[in-house]
Amino acid sequence: MRVRAGHWIIVWLIALGTRLTAAFLLPNPEQDGYSYAEIIARLSSQISEGHLQLVDLFGFWFPLFPLTAAIPNFWIDNSLVTGKVLSALCGAGSCVIVFAIAQRISRSIALGYLAFALIVLNPLHLLYSAACMTDIPSSFLVLASLWSLLRRRWVLAAIFAALAGCVRIEPWALIPLLPLVQFAYEKRISITALIILIIPPLAWLAISHLATGDPFAYFAARARYHANYLDFYPTRHGFALADIRQDVDYFLLGANRIVVLAIIATAMLWILRTARCHRLMPVSWTAPFAYAAALFGFLCLAYGTKRQPVILPRYGLILFPLGLPLLTWLIGLSIKHWPRSLSVKLVAFILIGLCLRETKGQVDTVWKVRADFRAHQQIAHALRAAFSQSPNVEQRCFSDDVGVRVLSRLPADRFVRSAFAPASAWQDAAVFESYLEENHVTYLVFTKIEDSLPPQVFPHLGSSAQINSEEFQLIAFASSPFASDVWLYRLRDTAPPPHEEPR
Repeated sequence: MRVRAGHWIIVWLIALGTRLTAAFLLPNPEQDGYSYAEIIARLSSQISEGHLQLVDLFGFWFPLFPLTAAIPNFWIDNSLVTGKVLSALCGAGSCVIVFAIAQRISRSIALGYLAFALIVLNPLHLLYSAACMTDIPSSFLVLASLWSLLRRRWVLAAIFAALAGCVRIEPWALIPLLPLVQFAYEKRISITALIILIIPPLAWLAISHLATGDPFAYFAARARYHANYLDFYPTRHGFALADIRQDVDYFLLGANRIVVLAIIATAMLWILRTARCHRLMPVSWTAPFAYAAALFGFLCLAYGTKRQPVILPRYGLILFPLGLPLLTWLIGLSIKHWPRSLSVKLVAFILIGLCLRETKGQVDTVWKVRADFRAHQQIAHALRAAFSQSPNVEQRCFSDDVGVRVLSRLPADRFVRSAFAPASAWQDAAVFESYLEENHVTYLVFTKIEDSLPPQVFPHLGSSAQINSEEFQLIAFASSPFASDVWLYRLRDTAPPPHEEPR
């Protein structure tokens, strides 16, 4: 059935309005978002100066999102805002595609609007649509691939899947899935689509080789990071029951328990009907839960092999929009088969109510994120004020907290961090102190994270809210309910004499 243009305009304006508003009102929820902001600023500067090279795209994260944001950042000149706006546009697009998929497989505009309302009102999806992060842009491209597949546009589906694979690694799970689905329904495989699908991993291996001489350097870097993380949280070396329970709760918080049950119910119904009819069910049944199963399987594999040692709520956000159309389709299917049954309609209303109730925990997460943002903003403002009071342009700050670096709006060359320190500094505090002195470090931001030197060398600095030592003077402290607390210290031997007032 065709949907009138007015419906598309309504859902687009509502989705765009909510996501853009959130981009300017809600804070960035995690440190990764500030890391992306730094990358966007660097790429934007390199492009404007005309010396961006292919090897500059290599890093800890895939380059498509920051590279796309770097172009409009020429005019916006605020990498964090640019990334948030780009993510908001992708979030709005995700909402529209969820409406389109739900309407298509249920053949009901009303059920399409139901799925649209559930994703538009979802606090966690709203929060990460306002984040300078890749979760929502990757989800948008995966949904666009699914929408193209439902219309049997195999090459277009492959293009969107390949683009998603240039944003995050999880969509690489679609590389074998799309040819399998096409072969199952058309008894052929599009060679063009297959070539498009394998381009992202091959290109990334080539870039890694050009940048480091090792095509697998990206995976080695992630392995080192995960090793540091596991050493920092020793219980994560194994599979402690408390950790598994927390990871499952976090995943279901993002994916929504009712939506996950809908995906499972659809899979069971598909298996039963396929076994009874001895033929494949329509692709509109198969594709959504096949996408969900492939991405969920990839995450489980990474979790089981410790390539993803911890699960965060945002990891469930890819299953949430994939499962929403299935939930509304199951509701419509039940009402269609038992149109006069009040109990079926009552169950449908209960499911919708439970789905909305699941967002309560997400609202609590949003408030914790806001408190965490205020903590980092407090330290960033204190650092900027401290720098403004000193005429010494050589003064620098040691900070592994990327949120403080970005929110302070200080030039990038005013900061040093653990990644730049000599390897021997991890074993010898004297080497680290010499490194700080050689780089004219006056201030130190202390936060307990897995790949940071100060917690290894000076663990006493994070033992309480108010602590001073012979080497460090506490300037500011901020507590966070969402992440690590943050301390700002001044190195005492760089402090001005007592009889002088800071300028």
